[in-house]
Amino acid sequence: MTEPGFHPLAGIRVVDLTSNMSGPLATMVLADQGADVVKVEPPEGDLIRTVGTGNGGMSAYFANLNRGKRSIAVDLSTGVGVEVVRRLAADADVFVQNFRPGVVERLGLDADRLMAANPRLVYGSISGFGPHGPLATQPAYDHVVQALSGFAAIQAGSDGPDLVRQGAIDKASAYTLAQAITAALLQRVSTGRGVRIDVSMLDVALAFLWPDGMMNDTCLEDVELLPPVSRSFRTTPTADGHVVLVTLTAKQWDGLVSAILTEEGDDTGGDLSDTGARMAGGATIMRAVRQRIRELSTDEVVERLRRADVPCAPVRELGELHLDPQIAASGILEVVDHPVMGRIRQPGPAPVVDGVRPRPGDPAPAVGAHTREVLGERGFSAAEIDTLFAEGVVR
Repeated sequence: MTEPGFHPLAGIRVVDLTSNMSGPLATMVLADQGADVVKVEPPEGDLIRTVGTGNGGMSAYFANLNRGKRSIAVDLSTGVGVEVVRRLAADADVFVQNFRPGVVERLGLDADRLMAANPRLVYGSISGFGPHGPLATQPAYDHVVQALSGFAAIQAGSDGPDLVRQGAIDKASAYTLAQAITAALLQRVSTGRGVRIDVSMLDVALAFLWPDGMMNDTCLEDVELLPPVSRSFRTTPTADGHVVLVTLTAKQWDGLVSAILTEEGDDTGGDLSDTGARMAGGATIMRAVRQRIRELSTDEVVERLRRADVPCAPVRELGELHLDPQIAASGILEVVDHPVMGRIRQPGPAPVVDGVRPRPGDPAPAVGAHTREVLGERGFSAAEIDTLFAEGVVR
């Protein structure tokens, strides 16, 4: 669990009936903040345990989404298995699931049923499209929602629309649900009652995209349209790699031009003192800047731009991220010993509280590693537990 000093959810019991990325990440955030998260898996284990690179039978994908949790393996194809989960939910504070709408209803683990038995329960759901609409019962992954929401369109280049090549919407949905759950728990202090929270990945994608990605489609009156902000999200080749640079203010623009084109600091930047003027008329100068940068090493470009106070960074390869001086100084990445995978590198919780980064929870568990322990805590007798194991209901 987290270090003493930042475990605001200590004592909060969470039943985690989720798979893939969005649900497990949401509940891992709660675990990092001290909640007791019980992950309910099928007897064969969560599907993502075997997805992608891993070691010892556990994937990095699973390990990166399930630290700080305890695992209980339950066969939900049996009525007895479903009853086990209902008993877990009966004294839980939070229940999280990310099945397609209709599945938990068929299982008998829907919000109406569980909240009737436990009115204080905060019931959180993530789905691709929410509980209503023509696509409500359709399967969805991050890729599909990116296409429908405008993410693929805004990534378009010379080869047409493209996708963000990782689960951006899954992760945004996870953080949205985790924040909503903590807000619901705060509200419960005064009301004494839980709430049902539905998070649609499509809704999250639209809300995430809109502030900057949809500026030219926000005002429904006649307006002067400027080039979209998305054009500024590009890399610039150097002689030996790539850099990213951004000039939002007039001072940054002048610093860029001075550092790259005119190191003596003359007025080559022209009269482009406001952002709109630069977006509309700075293309010719930027072409000259980019051409000059191609002749310089990455280190030299970064050194010049940082000296001129221009926001910039080298484009790091994935395998060298941990070597970057700033990342190393932050302490976000840590090497830990995993009982299944061996030594692994993971980021800890991102928020730093009172100058201290909270410790991440224990490494992701083996399938069903805590089944007997959790059932015993939740009031199942030793005889009941033995019978559940003997009948194959739990593992």
